[in-house]
Amino acid sequence: MKIGFQIEYLDPARGGAETYVYRFAEELLAGGHEVHLFAGGFGKAPEGAVTHRVLRRGLSRWERDLRFARTADRAARRARLDVVVAVGRTFGASILQPHGGTYLGTRRQNLLLIRSAAGRALKEIFDALNPKVLTSKHIEARQFAAEPPPEVVAISRMVRQDMKKFYDVPDERLHLVYNGVDIERFSPDVCRAKRKEARRRFGLSEDETCFLIVAHNFRLKGVRELVEAASMLRSPYRHRRVLVAGRANPRPYQRLAERLGCAEAFQFVGPLADVVPAYAAADVYVQPTWYDPCSLVVLEAMACGRPVVTTRFNGASELMHNGGDGFILDSPDDLDGLADAMGRLLDPDLRVQMGSAARRTAEAHPIERNFREMAEVFNRVAARKEAGE
Repeated sequence: MKIGFQIEYLDPARGGAETYVYRFAEELLAGGHEVHLFAGGFGKAPEGAVTHRVLRRGLSRWERDLRFARTADRAARRARLDVVVAVGRTFGASILQPHGGTYLGTRRQNLLLIRSAAGRALKEIFDALNPKVLTSKHIEARQFAAEPPPEVVAISRMVRQDMKKFYDVPDERLHLVYNGVDIERFSPDVCRAKRKEARRRFGLSEDETCFLIVAHNFRLKGVRELVEAASMLRSPYRHRRVLVAGRANPRPYQRLAERLGCAEAFQFVGPLADVVPAYAAADVYVQPTWYDPCSLVVLEAMACGRPVVTTRFNGASELMHNGGDGFILDSPDDLDGLADAMGRLLDPDLRVQMGSAARRTAEAHPIERNFREMAEVFNRVAARKEAGE
């Protein structure tokens, strides 16, 4: 089968959807399929894949986004593929698998970040006139309204509900395929072997409980709420540390931590080329996110045997058992609940119990399961094409 993936940029070092596409392409190539990758740029591509660099010309972001969607469509048509998977917002795909969820769902959750009603109203007015927002809405609406209609893959029930709500996708074309995790690369055994060196690297003492968050959008993933909740914990700061990994600007959050008197508990370590040592050093993974379609880092942390604290706005929480392998908050702004969950996980016995449960949850969702379920969607597309639909 000739299979293509459309994605804005491909570099597995960036994580998330890019790591997924890279790994899936490798799996398909090993299975004898012909894989084409359409992207605006490549940090790295799997050996054997056919790469198509899709130019993103334009003076503004919205012009570049629209041109990329159109050019990726033309490039895929020229390649005469059996299946085209859109991981981002592009045209011409036979399968939509948006790892970022729906754009309308993202906008809804971003509004929740604004704490005042007046601020939210102003934001809605601004967005109604913003060409970038209008272009993104246009591209997504056109994706779902394409003819012939695409098969649509939701990576969580939360995303599936949005797809039905905003675009009325019929059940027969809507597939639920959760993210999967590499349970060999991310495992308690691997973390145990790396733990001593990893904790030395991050300057952690033996008696410190280490909370970890890995994110590139600190605001959306709840770093502000994490700082506020950490300031409410009663235990001495010298007994706990919060590692914040990611490429966002840390200064606003460092200033907030200083103002709240918990700056010494926080360590912003920047982006990590390899996240495994961070999981090895950590005792708990905490991500009080405002929106995550199905967080891969949560699954990775669980595969490493780390209990997780997250919110119901994270599709990965649908795979968890609240109070069993971690804690699920109704909202990131439940600061009392977040502080309570973190405080309870200062107990090493509870961490061991929940960490073992987290590993079992991850083992039920290996990345190979995801690949098998996606292959079934590919076969459905191929059958429709053969039948002339």
